[in-house]
Amino acid sequence: MTEDVDEQTSFEYRRALIAGIIDAPDEFIEKLYDNYGKSMAYSAGGALGAAAGIAVGGPVGAIVGGVVGRKTAGTIINEDGPIISENAPSAVGAYPHAFRVGNLLFVSGIGPRQPITNKIPGGPIKDANGDPLDYDIRAQTRAVIENIKIILEDAGSSLDKVVDCLSFLVDMDRDFAGYNEVYAEYFSEILCARTTCAVRALPTSIAVELKVIAKI
Repeated sequence: MTEDVDEQTSFEYRRALIAGIIDAPDEFIEKLYDNYGKSMAYSAGGALGAAAGIAVGGPVGAIVGGVVGRKTAGTIINEDGPIISENAPSAVGAYPHAFRVGNLLFVSGIGPRQPITNKIPGGPIKDANGDPLDYDIRAQTRAVIENIKIILEDAGSSLDKVVDCLSFLVDMDRDFAGYNEVYAEYFSEILCARTTCAVRALPTSIAVELKVIAKI
């Protein structure tokens, strides 16, 4: 009985929250969308968020869409769970781009592939026959970090909130210096914890992959 009451209270709270968003001044809605509108957080409050997205209207054209409203509401309600970013390269398996637990965001291993095209900046490490190719580790590393940056921002976080980074290189001897150089451009001031490992291969024809943990 207590659990039913708690669930009802939670639902009523969410409904009141969304109602407040709908009734808020246009200036507030614009600021809200600027801060949260790109979030890909899908939460238990999604249905209410969709209703809010449809109802808000006003000058914020982008938030009229139910999906965007749903993402926005999901972030505000701060539900734990998987996060999918529409702006990042698609996953190559049954996993999300990130998973939120409380105020922490656990980002899956991310490579340099580009959204939509799946092209690899700096070139793949081998051709269709498996023969080695020359590639640019700096370009690949930069693309990886930019992909992670997109995922973090879509989830309401940012690179400067990263607290831990685990990096994978398929050729430590060849690539560590170039990878380390580009990594420093982004993280020399953030100074999160980092571990770099050599691996035999990665799931696609890439030389580097990073996974991070960030605060929200």
